Amino acid sequence: MKVIVKIFYVLGVAFWSIALILSISKLAALNGLGNFFEMRIAQKVVTDINKDSLDVNISYSYQINNKEYHDNYKMFVEYYERCNVDTIIIKYNSLFPMVSYIDGISLKNRKQKTGIIISLFFLLFLILVWKLSNRDKWVKTYEEIGNRPWLYTNDKTITNPWKRFLNRLFKK
Repeated sequence: MKVIVKIFYVLGVAFWSIALILSISKLAALNGLGNFFEMRIAQKVVTDINKDSLDVNISYSYQINNKEYHDNYKMFVEYYERCNVDTIIIKYNSLFPMVSYIDGISLKNRKQKTGIIISLFFLLFLILVWKLSNRDKWVKTYEEIGNRPWLYTNDKTITNPWKRFLNRLFKK
């Protein structure tokens, strides 16, 4: 039981740490943390704007060094109108050309900042639960089969706990 709990803890910490690193690196590549990278304006751009009563979907593709990159935005109409974008200008990172954004719409930076906050929250939650919980007490509680009479029958002739559980579920 201790090994299973530790595996889930390590997997959880690894997952949320990778999510945190990806969000921070993408935010840095979008120059959300400072002007680290040169952002250039894409020249060969094909945009498609689909607007309905609630949403605005902007899909665009651009070519850099004979390689085509695609991206899209999905936002509410009110946010799109609040940004007041007349012409769509695509800016891309000169070092990482697959990282791009629409000039005047800070939706991608906001998405990465939200990812950082969510990742930090779950990392902090996992670490605090791991450090502050009484794991030995809970492991001992759940390892004792006799403390869970609602799960297993009183029939002690079945020694396999899984078969006892199935016997309890499908009792005739």
